[in-house]
Amino acid sequence: MKLPERCWQQFWQQSRLNKFVIVGALAAFVSFLLPTVVSWFRPTIVKVGLAFYTYERAYLVEGDRKTYFYETRNLVTECRLHRIEQQLRKGRARTPEPQSWVVVKLHLENVSDQSITNLHLGVRSPVMHPTTELFASPNVEATGRLEPAETDARRMFAISITAIAPTTSVVVSLKTPIDEKLRQFVYVDRHPVTIQVPFLSSDQFSSYPPKVSRMNAMKILNRESVLRIGEETFANEKIAATMLEPDEPDLNDEKPSYSPLPKAKTCSDAEAGVW
Repeated sequence: MKLPERCWQQFWQQSRLNKFVIVGALAAFVSFLLPTVVSWFRPTIVKVGLAFYTYERAYLVEGDRKTYFYETRNLVTECRLHRIEQQLRKGRARTPEPQSWVVVKLHLENVSDQSITNLHLGVRSPVMHPTTELFASPNVEATGRLEPAETDARRMFAISITAIAPTTSVVVSLKTPIDEKLRQFVYVDRHPVTIQVPFLSSDQFSSYPPKVSRMNAMKILNRESVLRIGEETFANEKIAATMLEPDEPDLNDEKPSYSPLPKAKTCSDAEAGVW
């Protein structure tokens, strides 16, 4: 009790201007913190899980062999999550253009016994650009767009979901191609990649900043594979290579301008998806 009393006495000993400044600072702090505190104590209807990783599709040429691969890695730890590759003869196989992406995945679970309709949420991250695309698991209809902002760090992707059925989970992905600027940000300058979900709202509840859980990257990939049946899923992609006919000349494009990402780390299954 002595500390509060001492603070109170010191407050009254301040000048009128200092009192005004102190009260203003406390009011601003409380108004900033209150929505977060309220969200922690309100009933959770929609649980939000988050994971993000890089996905690469490329090839390496060594001697007369061409190794084409798809690889998914944890963006935080650089641990490899999944990789498939195929050895091909140099100059005799047509393969898709090399490319890599940063993928932000949100796992949204409706834990209530009623449908959640007109769900809206925002996702903010410096890795999102105007080229960011939205993908969703087949059991949900989702749309979204990148909101304009003064700086890249403050850009927010606004997502709208028509409905999530009772006791059902969905996966929403934000996929951003890794250009030179993003490669510099992540792999050269080594800036920390932050993801924020500043608000969540629906017909059933008003807007509030949700509590976001770090989700094991491997777990969310496996969950999406269950939701996707016969559709594109990064974790289960198959090598798409077409061999040339014997009478066709060799290809001369075996030295692409694309530079593969730094080599991923090999981690145990227990730690690969953790962040």
